[in-house]
Amino acid sequence: MTERVEKYRGNITPEEIVEKIVNSKSIILTVHTSPDGDALGSVLAFFLMIDEYNRKYIKNVSDFIKVKIVIDDKLPKYIGKFQENIFLETYERFSSDSEYDLFISLDCANEERYGRTVELKKISKTSINIDHHVSNTEHADYNYVEDVCSTAELIYKFLEIFKIELNKKIAEYIYLGIINDTGNFRHDNVTEKTFEICSKLIKAGVNNHKIANILFSMSKEKSDLFGDVYENKVIDDKYGFIYYYLSEEKIKKLNVTKDDTDGIAEFLLKIEGMELSLFLREEEGKRKGSLRCNDKYNVNEIASIFNGGGHIKAAGFKTELSVEEIISKIYKKL
Repeated sequence: MTERVEKYRGNITPEEIVEKIVNSKSIILTVHTSPDGDALGSVLAFFLMIDEYNRKYIKNVSDFIKVKIVIDDKLPKYIGKFQENIFLETYERFSSDSEYDLFISLDCANEERYGRTVELKKISKTSINIDHHVSNTEHADYNYVEDVCSTAELIYKFLEIFKIELNKKIAEYIYLGIINDTGNFRHDNVTEKTFEICSKLIKAGVNNHKIANILFSMSKEKSDLFGDVYENKVIDDKYGFIYYYLSEEKIKKLNVTKDDTDGIAEFLLKIEGMELSLFLREEEGKRKGSLRCNDKYNVNEIASIFNGGGHIKAAGFKTELSVEEIISKIYKKL
């Protein structure tokens, strides 16, 4: 093992991760349930890096490292506009009767977010966790966590370690991940390094306008939903707290999908004077919360009340508590 670099959390470095990958024969890659652009961009970029390594350094196809991406959830509609979506397998359709050398999770803050792919972790010899969430519970055998804007930004550094060139396809997925988790560079998690990386991605051929349009486009149903958000949001000017609740009944009435709800928490926070936003969505009898804040609050701490987490300014949770109970507990924290 090489010496740990202090700014990294966990018990493994990127160099050691690559060493384990190139000495493996079979690998499962996974991301969290309700996969967003960072999760999907990161896992596809990482998949393509390993594929590029195979083609560049391994002579016989029969000796290639076998890699499968398995996700336990429906995929967002927009990912169908990317050709490499064919490499994304859902848990229902995946079957395996053999043991895998490595199980690598990307962008997963805790094991619960694997969904049923946790079963694939059990049939793998070794597990590795690569993530950027400050709330990460270091849930694998080997964990590499760094607090940067996105997991995709972490994945970028693996290019040099794999000793492969940045091509347009890899660049597109890293860019997808970065603009997802920075809100197209609007959030304050953006650093000089983020822009430096993105300049190289665009130099590699990324069409930033095209990818941003794919990720942030709005369906007619979503526009109707956002109209309802405007009409039925609840504002507390004393705390700068704003929230909106979407019940399963209203989901059916507006004919919206999970994809259509993306961005509501960020949208609420844009309203002048707001310091904390909460979007609650009913899902299979539970409430799923997305929290966002400006400088006054720490939503990672608020989400922890409900055994959730994420970042200081963006976090989430899932709970069986009622809307009234959730709001009450948040007020006690404020």
